[in-house]
Amino acid sequence: MSTRPIPPRRARTVTQALVRAPWAALGSWWPWRALGYLMISALIGPLLLLVLPLTLLLLPIWAIAIGGLERCRQRLLGFERIPSGHVRIAPDNRHNWLNIRLTEPATWREVLVLILDLLMGSLALALLFFEAMALIVVIGVPVVALFRGDVDIRLFGDARVLLGPENWWLPLPLAAVVLVVAGYLNLALATAQSLAISWLLAPRRAEIEERVERLTRSRAAIVTAHEDERRRIERDLHDGVQQELVVLATRLGALELDLAPLGPEADGARRSLSAAQDQAERASAALRESVRGIHPAVLADRGLGAALEELAGRSPIRVELRCDALGRAGRTAEAAAYFVVREALTNAVKHTDATRVDVRAGTDRDVLQVVVRDDGRGGADPATGSGLSGLVARAASLDGSLRIDSPPGGPTTITLTAPRGVEEDVDAHPAR
Repeated sequence: MSTRPIPPRRARTVTQALVRAPWAALGSWWPWRALGYLMISALIGPLLLLVLPLTLLLLPIWAIAIGGLERCRQRLLGFERIPSGHVRIAPDNRHNWLNIRLTEPATWREVLVLILDLLMGSLALALLFFEAMALIVVIGVPVVALFRGDVDIRLFGDARVLLGPENWWLPLPLAAVVLVVAGYLNLALATAQSLAISWLLAPRRAEIEERVERLTRSRAAIVTAHEDERRRIERDLHDGVQQELVVLATRLGALELDLAPLGPEADGARRSLSAAQDQAERASAALRESVRGIHPAVLADRGLGAALEELAGRSPIRVELRCDALGRAGRTAEAAAYFVVREALTNAVKHTDATRVDVRAGTDRDVLQVVVRDDGRGGADPATGSGLSGLVARAASLDGSLRIDSPPGGPTTITLTAPRGVEEDVDAHPAR
């Protein structure tokens, strides 16, 4: 019993039409679609030939435009629209559109498509010209013989055919031969061009995955560089401006001792000195808070567990901290976790009237997870432009996620999940 598949009653693509019986293929609409496809090619080829020499520097941009046209034109021959081989560019990165496109292999394959269109367009133009001339000859000569008298046609050598009103119809059967040959040539050429273009434009999964991985690495490198810069600024402020304020406070204290032996005539100077000391203390406290906000030294020195303990100790509301399963993670991951907890505590104090916040942090193999839950009234929404929106972007840059569940009425639960990225020189540490 034969198991050969039965072809569908109607050809759905031009390739299915080509393998059918000649009367079925030529009697369908596919020869006309192929003719339309080749007519478009015949227009594109000469147009590119005129435009490209004048705008050669725009070749990649023309290629991208031709690629978009060809992806849509495949549907004329019954094929599905070809997906784009380019990576998607985020709206905030549109200013780098050209630079990104020029580094993609898909763009340079589209350049090959443009060259192919240039060549195939010229070939299609020549083919359609000769087909038109052949039809004009086999139909026009009998018409002339019928209405204007005898027409002498030399076939080859001394062989001649004399057409007149009595035998004008003799060349007409050749018109059917020309139509059959032209139909099959059109089908074959359109199919060959379409399949070649489909192969060139088809997205390469390996290329897209490599591109996404490269973008992910670049994004992670930017985050790491950002964290390193924050650490440098924190160190410079701590070792520079903060130390200068300490020296200033010491000098003011020494000046106070110098003024002590003086009598009541130095009371004005003492008051000014006291005001200066208070101002120096406030400046020092403000600087310490700023330094802690940029990058807390305890986070770099003792790890996330100690930094969260310090954060919980400074919070004006009750914080239950559980870090029993917390081990050391990469610097960027620990910094992201720290700032998520800090922002959650700040929001709980300022906006939710919470009385208690539960913080749970832990590492599991390659994942760092931090869960912050408060008993406030909820309603937190990163879309409103709060500090949480920046933390969502930070988590995404680490190839992680920040999930915020904050229904009206509460409670608010914020969950950070990020790759652990453990550094080689850092050991696991318990929470203290």
